[in-house]
Amino acid sequence: MTTETKVEKTAEKITLEELRSWLWGSADIMRGTVDSSDFKNYIFGLIFIKRLSDVFDERIADVMKEEDCSATEAMELIQSDNPEQFVPEDARWANLVKKTENVGESIDEAFAEIERQNTSLEKVLTAIQFGDKDKLSNELLMRLLRHFNKHKLGNKNLYKADLLGDAYEYLIGMFADDAGKKGGEFYIMSYTNLPNKSHLKLAA
Repeated sequence: MTTETKVEKTAEKITLEELRSWLWGSADIMRGTVDSSDFKNYIFGLIFIKRLSDVFDERIADVMKEEDCSATEAMELIQSDNPEQFVPEDARWANLVKKTENVGESIDEAFAEIERQNTSLEKVLTAIQFGDKDKLSNELLMRLLRHFNKHKLGNKNLYKADLLGDAYEYLIGMFADDAGKKGGEFYIMSYTNLPNKSHLKLAA
């Protein structure tokens, strides 16, 4: 008689150097097509929604294990108990990355859905516009989505909690213009406590 032992797969952990290279690679995709002063907004916006979706997927798996329930039941529990942690279906990364038409509009609507779900983010995410096809073609956005699909950004995939903050600071420095002028703010959620927001200044 054979005894099978179930081995839980260890989550891939991304290092700061890998994260920096990955994020900077997205700028290379836009280079020559998008004004470099706009890179940061699109990169931060997509990383935000990728991170949010990956953490949501982790939470679903945890609730399924804790409550011995299905994925659907887990999502219902999350939406009921912690609505600010719930990611609407159309805003989930797995659905966005499959888009081949009206990609920018789909991303804009995803941001709007997240803001409706979490009012503390009202007018923060939708300030970033992906639907301008003269600036961001479907093909370009599909390349960016595929690029950001290479790594997971769940809590289990980061070797320290503030890894993304370190990467953002790196990008801010890379995107700063010659005069070092900076202005505006971009808000990212604290993913251990979603209602809280942390602020990151953006290069102008």
